[in-house]
Amino acid sequence: MEDKMRYIIRDLLPLYREGLLSEETEEWFDEQVKNNPEYKKLVTETPPQKKSIDRRLSLYQILFTAISFFLALKMSLLNGSFGFILWYAVLGLLIYLFYRNVRIVFLFSFVPIFIWGITDSLAELAGGDAIEGATLGEYVISSIYGAVWLAAIHCLFAVVGSFIGWLCIKLTESRSCHEKENRI
Repeated sequence: MEDKMRYIIRDLLPLYREGLLSEETEEWFDEQVKNNPEYKKLVTETPPQKKSIDRRLSLYQILFTAISFFLALKMSLLNGSFGFILWYAVLGLLIYLFYRNVRIVFLFSFVPIFIWGITDSLAELAGGDAIEGATLGEYVISSIYGAVWLAAIHCLFAVVGSFIGWLCIKLTESRSCHEKENRI
């Protein structure tokens, strides 16, 4: 039985260090460690695994963000598809759930489409498909203006997705608060 308890303490240790245990489990953990010198030694000797856990989570975040970003670009308005509405909402939702920062959602959704819009306009200019009768300066200004509008449209749907993510977070937080109140 003592070996099983030691394995349980060792398994709970990373969660304990991250502060992810429930209050009851954390109290039980503290009590077990306090009453047994072997467990105290185990807690003080075991190196924190936070860096490897954070690294793995960052890898997953980058992977999911890259996949959703790739799908969103494939469904962009520049490809003549209105499926971008769903994919940019999903992109905004995922990025907000991972990073909980609307600025990052803006960065991921606005900047690539803006750059793509500018390069598409420059490719048209190089191909000779530019607006006839317009000077180079007028064409560049209208290209920038068009790219801003195109990126803003895509960004709008990503922000809607991040708002959905914010609502999901608030709903789960309120549920956990209500569950704690019901336990008391």
